[in-house]
Amino acid sequence: MNTISASAPPVRRPRIPTVRQMARRLGDFIAPRDHARKGNWSKDADIPLWAWPASLALAGFFLFGPQILGWLLRVAA
Repeated sequence: MNTISASAPPVRRPRIPTVRQMARRLGDFIAPRDHARKGNWSKDADIPLWAWPASLALAGFFLFGPQILGWLLRVAA
C-alpha cells in the first residue's frame, strides 16, 4: 500500500486579549491618545462631547447602581 502522508499546518488559535490590551483599547476609546499622554499634544484635540455625560453616567452607576438594582428587583418580585 503506497500512501503519501503530509502533516497539516498547526492551527493558529486567536490570541485572547490581555487585561493590558483591553485597558489600552478602553483608554483609547474614552480619551484620544493625545489626552492620555501617549503621543504629541495637539491643541486641536478635544475631548468628545459625549464623553462628559458618559463619565457622569458611569459615576452614577457606581454610586447608585446597587440601590437602583435593589429597587428594580423589589418592584419585579
